[in-house]
Amino acid sequence: MNLCAGTQISLFDYLLARGWKPVRGSGRDEVAGLCPLHQETRPSFYVNRRKQLFYCHGCGRGGGLAQLRQWLETPALSRVQPRQDLSGLLEATYQFYQQQLPLCADALVYLRQRGIESPAVIESLRIGFAPPACLRAYLWQQFGFRSSDLRAAGLLNVRGCDGFFRCLTFPLEEAASLYGRSIDQGSWRHRFLPRSKGGLYGWKQAQAFGSPIVVEGVLDLAALWQAGFPQTVAALGSHLNPLQFAQLAGGSCRRVYLCFDADRNGRGQSAARQLSAQLREAGVEAWRVELPTGSDPASLFAAGASAQDFQRRLERARP
Repeated sequence: MNLCAGTQISLFDYLLARGWKPVRGSGRDEVAGLCPLHQETRPSFYVNRRKQLFYCHGCGRGGGLAQLRQWLETPALSRVQPRQDLSGLLEATYQFYQQQLPLCADALVYLRQRGIESPAVIESLRIGFAPPACLRAYLWQQFGFRSSDLRAAGLLNVRGCDGFFRCLTFPLEEAASLYGRSIDQGSWRHRFLPRSKGGLYGWKQAQAFGSPIVVEGVLDLAALWQAGFPQTVAALGSHLNPLQFAQLAGGSCRRVYLCFDADRNGRGQSAARQLSAQLREAGVEAWRVELPTGSDPASLFAAGASAQDFQRRLERARP
């Protein structure tokens, strides 16, 4: 029982007094009905009569009687106005994931295992983490973004769950997109929003230094930035899209270093040879950086390589 306006009343009785009608039960203690906090046609609002708690799977809000009263009886809070602004939605998502990273020990351990420990690099890249089942409720309660907004943006999967859950997240701000890398073994590792990945990741910074170093992944870029190579950019894969190629071929740089993964199946090295030939045809010197078989730049540094070790690899690069 809860104390309400000097008398004891249950959450369930409070709802009934306001005209709310349960449409089905889910066991002896739980009932469901239409949500009184937002418009809907299918019941997604659940009340646990024993625990005196409610939760809506449609708008993501939940709590006890006091919180429900605040939302229903305060006009400014009774309805959260829907939002359609994609850039605002993505920026709020980026910030939420950034706030979650320090709270997840698994994600921090994963970063350390990959050799990424610099707070400055983590902040500069705006690295975040997507915990399960939190994003939808946060964006609704704080900003009024609906589940349909999140689905349209690609942030929710077909089951209505966070499409990036258990992923490290990296904002692709210029492309209005997002990249996620799962920290769990055996799961689908790379995730993107359903739109172009845009240009080379880190290109804006790299332009100030000349002779860019092109790597495949953002963790490779983070490791090289951390080691003192701010001219590094990431292709977000082993093949460049037309915009990324134009950035390398159409800029002021006349030399590019390609430091792709040394995959045991030869895929990274083959992609680097192909790109090297294409860049030479476009008038750009392209030099391939050799790595130990089975490694990538991030694992190289995580295994103990120094900046001087990598500099020597740059000096030994070949066309």
